[in-house]
Amino acid sequence: MTRHRLSCSLLALTLVAGFTQAAPQIPERLAKASKITYCGALDTPPIGFFDEAQKPKGLTVDLGAEIAKRLGDKKVDWRVVPFSGLIPALLAGQCDLLIDQLFDKPERRQVIDIVNYMYSSQAVVVPAGNKAGIHTLDDLAGKKVAVLNGSTIRTLLDAHNEELKKAGKAPMKLVAYNSDTDAFQALRLGQTDAYGTTVETAAYYQGVAPGQFETGVPAFARILTGVGVRKDDSQLSAALTQILADMRGDGSYAALMAKWHLEGDKLD
Repeated sequence: MTRHRLSCSLLALTLVAGFTQAAPQIPERLAKASKITYCGALDTPPIGFFDEAQKPKGLTVDLGAEIAKRLGDKKVDWRVVPFSGLIPALLAGQCDLLIDQLFDKPERRQVIDIVNYMYSSQAVVVPAGNKAGIHTLDDLAGKKVAVLNGSTIRTLLDAHNEELKKAGKAPMKLVAYNSDTDAFQALRLGQTDAYGTTVETAAYYQGVAPGQFETGVPAFARILTGVGVRKDDSQLSAALTQILADMRGDGSYAALMAKWHLEGDKLD
């Protein structure tokens, strides 16, 4: 009897394991395709960027490769689009998935589905030494602040400008750039007083350019961040949800976050 019960238990475990690791069901167009196409700005290190050899690197590039592998060893084709144009490009069918540092916001969920893979937070970066004494958003009053075009922090700083006006303070002047590289260059050259970006990108640039930048306003506005999928592509959304769950279960997700030093942004 004991041996019989043990055999049944092993069989049950095998069935459960087989179920959780079953190949995800994907749309017929992808099942027959040899490649999968991603939209991404690839201008936000360490999330996604081009290295010195102009090869894609970063968390989203590695994540995209793992997703393609688990969808049937697909070849990856990256379609580079400025951040503000990513959702329109996805909706226009220019790619299968939007893989970038896409914040999960209600207004975005009205037009696309989002499958979360990490958290992100905002910060404000200033030149080393912080001579302007920028430690809070109120300290940005009257200052010239760089932001990424179409970014969440631009929306947040626009909203804070209204608070500054109500308090009788000069609003900050927001200067929009199309890439983090351009924005940090402007800050380095003194063309702006600060740069509003994500904690992850701020840490990256402080690492690659030590002694040039520091964080003025520390982490705020933590938010879930995910992959964008068209609403009529529900089968692909379900497949992606399963893949990320499997990655969290087999340890590959934690290893990927650790590789890019983003352990603090892991999903709970």
